[in-house]
Amino acid sequence: MFPPAAYLEKIEPFSFLSKSELKIILNGLESEIFGKGETIFRKDGTPLKYLYIIKCGRILLIDEDSEYRETLKEGEIFGIASVLSSNPPKRTAIADADCVCYLIRKENFIRVFNSNRKFSDFFVKILTKRLSSILKLSRVSRTYEHLYATSVIELVSKRPVVCSKNASIRDVAGLMNDNNVGSVIVVDDKKPIGIFTQRDLPRLIHLKVPLDDEIGRHMSTPVISINEDGTVMEAYLLMVSNGINHLVVMDDNKIKGIISSRDILLRLESFSSLLSLSRSIISLEEKRLPEMMNKILECIEDMASKVPFSEVSRISSGMYDLIIEKLIKDKKIPEFAWIKLGTAGRKELIFPEVHSVVIYNKNADEFIEIVENKLRNIGFEIRYLEKIHVDDVDEFIENLNVAHLPEFYDGRLLYGKREFYDKFLNTLSKRIKEGILLSARNCISVNDDYLSIVNGIRALSLEFKMLDIKNTEERCKFLVEKIRTVEDILESYRVITDIEMRRKFENKIGIIDEMLLKEARKILLDFKRFIGDRYAIQNQV
Repeated sequence: MFPPAAYLEKIEPFSFLSKSELKIILNGLESEIFGKGETIFRKDGTPLKYLYIIKCGRILLIDEDSEYRETLKEGEIFGIASVLSSNPPKRTAIADADCVCYLIRKENFIRVFNSNRKFSDFFVKILTKRLSSILKLSRVSRTYEHLYATSVIELVSKRPVVCSKNASIRDVAGLMNDNNVGSVIVVDDKKPIGIFTQRDLPRLIHLKVPLDDEIGRHMSTPVISINEDGTVMEAYLLMVSNGINHLVVMDDNKIKGIISSRDILLRLESFSSLLSLSRSIISLEEKRLPEMMNKILECIEDMASKVPFSEVSRISSGMYDLIIEKLIKDKKIPEFAWIKLGTAGRKELIFPEVHSVVIYNKNADEFIEIVENKLRNIGFEIRYLEKIHVDDVDEFIENLNVAHLPEFYDGRLLYGKREFYDKFLNTLSKRIKEGILLSARNCISVNDDYLSIVNGIRALSLEFKMLDIKNTEERCKFLVEKIRTVEDILESYRVITDIEMRRKFENKIGIIDEMLLKEARKILLDFKRFIGDRYAIQNQV
């Protein structure tokens, strides 16, 4: 019996089709039963005349030459490459159990393939391993694509209004009034050095600041900017992570305009709550931070079903950074450097954790204990918090257990003295060969797909002495120009992290997700072999 249209409509990418296109697919659709062990088609045999969909049972794809084996389950599609290319199949398909398959005629499939861009993109991207692009197509919610497609330059509605740092508050207020704008960019030699907004003016008047004072003394600085080609989502990330209301839009070294949080909120709909929360953290009383954390986690859970891991993790990491900074800054404490390590250092956190080293020059035990207790009360899990006197940094790192060494290379300065952090990095550089080798070994041996990629990419980054970039995706973007293999593993990384993030929030994982994970893991297996060969690590892949 042929399946009704309702059945195929639930299987992506057939859910992308119109009723007329689905009718073409259903026309001539066949159903066939295969007994366990029966060969459906053979590698290098006759080019396929049908595309296969598994209705029930399991299919085993085999390539004896490469020892490739893959088990397919209900709802999965196979025979794509042969149908599209008219070439012989590259693998043998065998029924791994009694099963029923639906067979779509090649000519009908090709007809719809040529008429529906989303439908064809789905299959083409499978074959070209553009996995993260398929994942975007397969999301339940597709109402957020504009966040990635819209450039921030489209949000700029007025020419930028600028002034020098020597201009008076009175003159700048007049500029805003005359140009009907809510902010002025303060420049020095045509470069933005600060921002002054209408919100700043009442505060200065309340403090009885003379209106003839230079604006340079009262502007907000430093300036956070974004390139005009940046997306709305990228702008959102910057605002949330920095707890700011304005971004300067640049084209190379030219100021193109300024966008506000209001401009972003008009585009981000339900995402607006995190932006307002990030600004609230800065002025909020400490006793209200646990309540704030619950709201942050609710927003992050909502975003996890709509936005990729790279964006969610950077947003959540930025929020957690703001909270920790609030607890440690502007206190009468000894000079110190708070350095975040591991997942926190890479800005790949989803849930609130502390994995840090604090380097100090005078006794800071009491200060760190107070901060640690406050973080626990707010909802942070304290995974690692080490205190090191600045004079003991060299000895500490020299004696550090090699098993803990890799995560230290992911350390970034959150707050405090740059000189302490630089000393930390300089000492680490003396053990870089150990860091490379252990990261490579961990890439091959660890069972966690995410950590395997993190370790392999770290090994390559350290090999190229790239110590200033910590985030795995950013490391990949740097390395892809040097090692083409990294381009595929970046796609694999995006798929694995995105799907696993949704699993953590107990979101349903569909058949397409399972298929994507299989493809991603094939790439990861090749990457492990590449790392093993590159660093002469044998018999572990």
